Amino acid sequence: MTTHDRDPNPDRTSGPVPTSRPRPVSAWQRVLCVVLGLGADHVDGLRRRLAACLALRTCDGSLREVRRWARAHRVPWDPLEGGLHALGARCDCEALEVVERG
Repeated sequence: MTTHDRDPNPDRTSGPVPTSRPRPVSAWQRVLCVVLGLGADHVDGLRRRLAACLALRTCDGSLREVRRWARAHRVPWDPLEGGLHALGARCDCEALEVVERG
């Protein structure tokens, strides 16, 4: 057996090194994705949007900001609203609590 075919540095990885690792998805995030019909990136985007909006003004008791976010991201409203209601969220601040749990 020749040594020509062997890597002189066996601990070295061959191939590109990933620049960023995907965030681990918690069990709650998986539940959110299924119930809301969204991907993990969308759930995270919704959380950021709600946090930013509610930092500027108080909740008005509706899902106004969730609806605006859904429209901007072309997310079907009825399944999203139904999923939030199933998880106990009736307004933007409750929706933020739901998506921040995990």
